[in-house]
Amino acid sequence: MRPGPTARAAAVLVVFLALFVVVDRLSAQQSDRTAVAGSSRGSPATKPPTAPPTTGVPSSGRPPTTTPPSTATTSTSEAAAASGSTLRSPKGVTVQVLNAVFVPGLAHQVAGMIGDAGYDVVAANTALGSYKVCRIYYTDGHKADADAFQKRFPAFEQSFPASQAQARLSREIALHVIIGGNYRDIRPPR
Repeated sequence: MRPGPTARAAAVLVVFLALFVVVDRLSAQQSDRTAVAGSSRGSPATKPPTAPPTTGVPSSGRPPTTTPPSTATTSTSEAAAASGSTLRSPKGVTVQVLNAVFVPGLAHQVAGMIGDAGYDVVAANTALGSYKVCRIYYTDGHKADADAFQKRFPAFEQSFPASQAQARLSREIALHVIIGGNYRDIRPPR
């Protein structure tokens, strides 16, 4: 007895998914052996994500077309203004890392670097869409955490309230950071 077209399609789907999982695991292992471009610390991905993703990811391939509201910040002016003050502690601040540049394993590398800085990385995933610069979306009550994160990681040039994201982001996670086209500028904090 020959399987019908539905059974054959299901078998092909299962094989495809199995190959996808294997390739994903292999790329994650290889990315653990390489550092983010420009980093000389070896493998920064020493702290794996501790929880499965619980949020949506940006659903559009483009950043908002309107001018960012006045809550958007750039790191250079604020970092200079706050250089005399101490930064807010990263302890207990949850972070989801989303890779929007489609470099395999980059989300895990950056997540390791962020975890090494003391943040609680809860997920490292691929974002839908692409962004020219790295950005931060912060949930209610976490603007100060976003500002401190931005000062530690200046490559994350833009900061917005999570309510302005194009996708619904979990309110349970303090910061949603999206790796953009300037990812080569991401450096560990000094």
